[in-house]
This record gives sequence, structure tokens and C-alpha cells, in this order.
Amino acid sequence: MAISRLFLVFALTVAAWEVQSGTEPLVIASWNVENLFDYEDAPDNPGDDGYTPRGWMRWSERRYRTKLDHLAGVIREMKPQVLCLAEVENRRVLEDLTQVLKEKYDYPMTAIIHREGTDLRGIDVAMLAVRKPEKTEWKTPVSGQRDVLAASFDFDGRKITVLANHWKSQLGDKQESEELRRKCAQAARGLVDKALKTDPSAAVVVTGDFNDVPESEVLTGTAGFVLDEQLFLTNRTGRLLFNLSATVPESERLTYYYASGDKWSTLDMFHISRGMWNGEAPWKVKRGSMRVFKTPRQCNRKGEPLPFKRQRNKTVGDVYLTGYSDHFPILMELEPGAKPKRADKDAGL
Repeated sequence: MAISRLFLVFALTVAAWEVQSGTEPLVIASWNVENLFDYEDAPDNPGDDGYTPRGWMRWSERRYRTKLDHLAGVIREMKPQVLCLAEVENRRVLEDLTQVLKEKYDYPMTAIIHREGTDLRGIDVAMLAVRKPEKTEWKTPVSGQRDVLAASFDFDGRKITVLANHWKSQLGDKQESEELRRKCAQAARGLVDKALKTDPSAAVVVTGDFNDVPESEVLTGTAGFVLDEQLFLTNRTGRLLFNLSATVPESERLTYYYASGDKWSTLDMFHISRGMWNGEAPWKVKRGSMRVFKTPRQCNRKGEPLPFKRQRNKTVGDVYLTGYSDHFPILMELEPGAKPKRADKDAGL
């Protein structure tokens, strides 16, 4: 028994060392988990009214716990060191999710990065990570909308800054919604410029649900997140970020299916700084690693994301879909890049 325990401790120590030493890829993931509310009514959050036992979703503790278990199972399969999340109600749901990850799936993500935002739907962006960030910064582009979150991490002496986003949806007036996304793009752009001004070769990742297509002017123009690899590498300013969706066939980068419009879209993306592509940053992208993460159980019979919600059905009456989310998550793997410079200690936010 003593030998078995010693072996277990040794194995866990080796696994932890591999993650920190860079012998294993550093995995960054992003997932819009579709209305992850707890089941209790918060008087100061009218956005959660539908996610209570008497609300439209008939949201119960049992359903809440089941969804947490479903999400945790997928997260465990992805094994991210940093996970960006969209559509979480509060810190409690993050604490409950990390508890399931640790106790049932033996995958501790000990750092929770979250603050209560001003979004009218009562949902926030957040991060989970295997270690605490060195610095965090929050921007509120528009009151009533989601924040932009930036966090800088140090893994084995190699620094990386990750931005989590959830921009305004395209519901409502087209011009108004586009202008709100533009303000989100400007906020994200400001945080990226701040990191790159400190260190032009910094590792910077901007990810999340952008509620727009990769080719949109808001993304390519206002934000400076481009699909053209040559333009990205040769631009004199060095400010452009590369949208890794360009490295994936269009049919394989789809993350969201809009049933009412019978339309697939790529809304969830990764954008990276130049050094992460040419190897000058402390972390570089493992070529071909960016992908949409989906397993058969996350999909309905048509291959669309299987959500977790009550849904109207004119034929058989209302049905309850016990799935995951209306978005597929995305992930990418990073490898050690250039040897960290002394100046890196001040890089980031």
C-alpha cells in the first residue's frame, strides 16, 4: 500500500512538472457555456428570473448539477491550463464547476478570475486556470454589456496574456448592435496595444465569443484581427493579430448553429500576436492544433450543438434538452517559443 501511494505521488509530481516545464503543450480553451445560472433567484439580477424553479426554464438544483457535470466532463477531456468562459451568472457557479472538476474528474483548476459585471442579462465573462494570474485588468466597453477580461500568466518563467470576450449579439437593430461590438473591439484593442507596447514580442491571445464572422470589418478593421497570414507577418506596425480560424477549413471551424435562420457560423475564435506565430514570443502556437472541440455526445442527430434547455415543440409539446451548450468550445496548444528575456518580467498588462 505504501509503495502504491509513493508511486501515485511520484506520478502526480511528474505530471505537474511536465505542465510547468513545457514538455507538455500549454492548452488554452474558450467556451460559451450558454446561460450557466444557479437555481436560486437573485433579487438584484432580473436576468436570472427564467432560471429558477418557477421560471420558464424550470431550472432546478438537479438540472443545474447535471449541467455542471456535463460541462466538467468536456473540460476534463480538453485539459486546458487556461479556460475562458462566457455566459456565467456569478462566482458561485464557477466555484461549483471547479468543485465538480476536482472531486469527480480529478482536474483541479484552482484559480477563478471573475467579477460582477453590468450586463443586463446578468451574465459575465470569466476564466478558470490551473494557477493564479500575475495581473488582471477589466474593461467595460458599454454599460449593460459584458466586460473584456485580460489576465497575464507565468508558466515556467514564460509569460502569456489572455483576453476573454463576449461581444454584443446581432439581435435587435443591426447598426446599433454593430456599434456595440465595435466598442468591444476598441476595448480589446486597447488592452492588446498596452501589452505589445511593453514588449512587441509578447505572447498575447484574444479569444471568446465575438458574435460576428471572421471576415467582418469590426474584427478585421477595428480590432485588427486579420485572416491574411502574409499581411499579419509583414505589417510594419506589428499591431495586427492573426485569426487562427484561417488555419482551419471553413467547414471545420463552425461553432454555433442558429436554428431559426438555419445557419452555421464561426463566432468563437483565437487571435494571436505575431511572436506566437514566428516563434519570437515565449509561447508559440503548435501548428495545426487549433480546433473546435466536439464529441458525439455534445451533438444532436444533425451534428449541431446540443444545448441544455427547455424548448418549444409544436408537434409533441415542450421538451427538455439535457445537453451542454449551444456553442462548441475551441482550443489550441502552445509550445515553448523564444527564451524569455529579462524584460519579460514587466511584459503584459
